[in-house]
Amino acid sequence: MAVIRFLFCLFSKCVLSLRYRVEVEGLEELRGMTKAIILPNHPAYMDPPIVLQRTWSVLKPRPMLFGGLFENPFLFWIPKVMNAVYVPALEQHSSAARQQAEKAIDAMVAGLENGDNHILWPSGQTWRRGGFEDLGSARSLTEILRRVPDANIIAVRTRGLWGSSFSYARRAGSPPLIANLIKGFFILLANFVFFAPRRKVHIRFEHIDRADLPEMVREKINLFFDDWYNALGAEEPSFVPYHPIFGPRTFEFPTLESGSEVDAKKITADTKAAIADMFHEKFAREIEVEQNVARMKLANLGLDSLDSMELSLAIEDRFGFASENVPTTLGDLWMLAQGLLDTAPTKPAPPQWFNEIGGPMEILADTIGEAFVRRALHCKADVAAADDMSGAVTYERMLVGAIAMSKRFEKIDAPNVGLMLPASVATDLTFMALHLAGKLPVVLNWTTGPGNLAHAAKTMGLSHVVTSHRFVDRTGVSVEGAEFMFLEDVKKGMGKLELLLTLLRVRILGGAILSGLPDVKPDGNAVVLFTSGSEKAPKAVPLTHANILCNIRSALASIDLQRSDTILGFLPAFHSFGLTVTSVLPVLGGMRVVHHPDPTDAGALVRKIADYKATIVCGTPTFVNYIIDRAKPDDLQSLKLVVVGAEKCPESVFDRFEKIAPQARIIEGYGITECAPLISVNRVHDIRKGTIGQPLSGVDVRVVDPDSMEPLSRGEQGMLLVNGPNVFHGYIGDDVPVPFHDHDGKRWYITGDLARMDEDGVIEFSGRLKRFLKAGGEMISLPALEEPFSVAHPPDEDGPRVAVEGIETDHGRRIVLFSIDEISLRDANALLMESGFRGVMRLDDVQKVDAIPVLGTGKTDYKVLRKWVESPEEVRMSTLP
Repeated sequence: MAVIRFLFCLFSKCVLSLRYRVEVEGLEELRGMTKAIILPNHPAYMDPPIVLQRTWSVLKPRPMLFGGLFENPFLFWIPKVMNAVYVPALEQHSSAARQQAEKAIDAMVAGLENGDNHILWPSGQTWRRGGFEDLGSARSLTEILRRVPDANIIAVRTRGLWGSSFSYARRAGSPPLIANLIKGFFILLANFVFFAPRRKVHIRFEHIDRADLPEMVREKINLFFDDWYNALGAEEPSFVPYHPIFGPRTFEFPTLESGSEVDAKKITADTKAAIADMFHEKFAREIEVEQNVARMKLANLGLDSLDSMELSLAIEDRFGFASENVPTTLGDLWMLAQGLLDTAPTKPAPPQWFNEIGGPMEILADTIGEAFVRRALHCKADVAAADDMSGAVTYERMLVGAIAMSKRFEKIDAPNVGLMLPASVATDLTFMALHLAGKLPVVLNWTTGPGNLAHAAKTMGLSHVVTSHRFVDRTGVSVEGAEFMFLEDVKKGMGKLELLLTLLRVRILGGAILSGLPDVKPDGNAVVLFTSGSEKAPKAVPLTHANILCNIRSALASIDLQRSDTILGFLPAFHSFGLTVTSVLPVLGGMRVVHHPDPTDAGALVRKIADYKATIVCGTPTFVNYIIDRAKPDDLQSLKLVVVGAEKCPESVFDRFEKIAPQARIIEGYGITECAPLISVNRVHDIRKGTIGQPLSGVDVRVVDPDSMEPLSRGEQGMLLVNGPNVFHGYIGDDVPVPFHDHDGKRWYITGDLARMDEDGVIEFSGRLKRFLKAGGEMISLPALEEPFSVAHPPDEDGPRVAVEGIETDHGRRIVLFSIDEISLRDANALLMESGFRGVMRLDDVQKVDAIPVLGTGKTDYKVLRKWVESPEEVRMSTLP
């Protein structure tokens, strides 16, 4: 390998000399030096190979190379040949990337201690904002110098590359590396190889005396090297013509810009305060008043890329929003917390997406597996689903993939298999493949925290959970007691011959595929979902094939849907509405569905609607509100119907939607996981705002007195009961309640919700009988949130010391911890995190009170607390002497 490395460096030097006239200063004085850390600046993508091939014969260093550039078939071999310490790019959130970066630093430290020489580009990125080096808050350099106090330090300053086609200066953006290399090859040919214009490059090497270094503090060390690198001032971009005769002689360089646009009106004071608290909690220092502005760079607050990633992930975990890119400014963090941070552009719809399809929406069998196979055989060439990862997938391709995957799932020695993926083609495909394998899919809600995931796995006896490396790497989620089965590994095990033979079976032997399906009955379980834990632990909800397919057929009879429609699917499959309405319904019914994995990424959802000409959107009012926030009128012109449910739809959503998409209709419905999930919906021809519509065909409802369970007259408020083929048969597990009431020869499901029904059978939702509320479509248990505080602050002889109450508002929710003891909001939410709560399961405020109000029985008076939540002024009045 040493010989190969020498030949590679020699070849590189010869090739680079054709385009670069390099002058080197100070290198020979370093010959023979060991245990040296070589620290070049980084003006462009081309300085690493130039510096490396110049230093190889003198110091034989081992470089640290950053990912992204070497993950293609042309350059992947370079890190191996150069024995590089490899570290991934950290521009995207990734738990694995963070761990690999830390391992790379450990490897470099170990090499230096062993006497090896290493090259580290301390800034970690090329110049992007101008002709100067800016280490910002990069942590690697200081950490390595601190851990290897006797390492020799060699600083390297390269000038002359700023403005080249391999620098940001040329395009005001990342240069296309491979395209530029190919272009450079043709430039050499056009100049008969040896006559190409050469760019003048100067490289200075200098041994830095440790005695000259400042205190070993990151900010001071980085500033010291910034001063050394930029001692000659900012470099102006220079242009070298492509050809001495025919090439352009001048070039106008674009203006470099950076930073995110922050709409100050959309950032609340609560968000700013929460981010400041999280910053203080994580880094043990305050954000000063003058620093607390949107344009403040995180680097100037002392955060490097790893720090920024960790803080961003913590914000995602708490607020429930996500972004692929690591924020770089304080304003980015604010926007991330409020779901306003744009992600990478979505991929445009492929041309075949718009091929005409026709025919009625219908379910072709009474079990999910058979209905899927019949639909796929009937519509082989029709596009079924799409997303950014898989592109547009036809039914034939989906069936071939599902059959191949099912062969792997059959080998799992357990009847139940976990499924944990966001909304995607992969989720649709895996769900169907599990049915073809005769397995019961158990869909897991990763947002409920590790404790609830472990409970779910134990309850269902899960040995395996199907997921993806990308998803697990992104979320850092784990399931205690179960082994992950990664889709990427499953796909690698599928040979081309196997897929070809499967394709031939699909095209020629469709009847044999149908006859070979597992023997399942309509009343057999088709999926297990979990409640959000409105009491304590989440309850396992088994839904049968009949539950789901009867519910879909009832929905099709109540809502006019055509195969030519396109539905936007963004709710995850653990959400019953997402599984039934935006996954199973379109795939089995023959309607196209375009998925997006992040329901909070409003900007991408808007682009998906516009690019794929979606006609139907189904989701919660919260998510629809996000879409309206980010949309322009032209973006939503294709929409004809929006169905909202899972939480009460505020009047403001109706009003805003009618203004931005007047051609479409927004209708409100109602559903519950245990009812597969749809119970009622407004009809397009008879929209009653403020109601949840009429029951679906085949679904019976009644309103009863919560105490006596006797039916009430129309117009009276009571508890809502449901009966029908969509209602499940009972929870799985021990010590779970029986949620049914038998009356008049029927078994009624007790929803726990208050409602009234008018003379036309239209239902008006009144609220929830139990102490939970919904936000973003997720159930929030107030007793569950209160329990950790009751343990930490138990009641004494004077009564309870803490209590939690909350309300739903037009803007979402407001959940308050009332406490006799002094507790900060930061500490309170930290306790919830330690107790396993994530996402929406958090507090919005903490109020210190003199006493928790109680009833005559000594129990907490939540009615008084609710008034305090609604009117904070009453809290102040109650605490006055």
